[in-house]
Amino acid sequence: MTQPTKTDNHDPTAKLCLRHYFLRKYHGDGTARVMDCCMGTGFLWRELRKTHKIESYLGLDVKPKKGRLKIDSARYLEAGGWDHNCIDVDTYGCPWHHWFALLANLPYGKATVFLTIGKGLRGLSIISKDSLAAMGLAGFKIPPAIQGRLWGHAFTYCIAASRQQDIEITEAIEATSTGNARYIGMRIEKSKSSIDINRLICDTISRQ
Repeated sequence: MTQPTKTDNHDPTAKLCLRHYFLRKYHGDGTARVMDCCMGTGFLWRELRKTHKIESYLGLDVKPKKGRLKIDSARYLEAGGWDHNCIDVDTYGCPWHHWFALLANLPYGKATVFLTIGKGLRGLSIISKDSLAAMGLAGFKIPPAIQGRLWGHAFTYCIAASRQQDIEITEAIEATSTGNARYIGMRIEKSKSSIDINRLICDTISRQ
């Protein structure tokens, strides 16, 4: 089985251009509260902070290092209670566990999201359980070669899952990549009314 190849900023130009665009358009007032979910060396945001003013920065990574919080960033997103409005998931492989946790716990309002979606060589890629579930294939044993063919479909289903949380994608851009990954930037919005409706439904069920 071919696993996603690690390409930690071997050519960061596309990633940086994508982030520059969204920071200028939506966070030009310096109010970006950044959650860097897969901090790694911290290169991307170290470069971005040279030219963009941001309100706050939180770097997360499972590997301990000075200047960041040692934690599984997907679990951090799942815990909720955070108020970041710029979430960067620059993972080596699959970002969908982070994406679904983000959707389920996004505060009302607008946010910018960056996703790096890794892919294996020769079109072979192991699709995560989250992706298979989004496509209605949870529990099925899919051969690796077939999973590679489903890779593009998994992207569509996972992104569309935002509608299940009443979250609207108001802008989405994919940066050109010469490697084996896709770089996506999105502007998303969740209205307060949708959260109030969901809370009302939960309260009603709990009283029954």
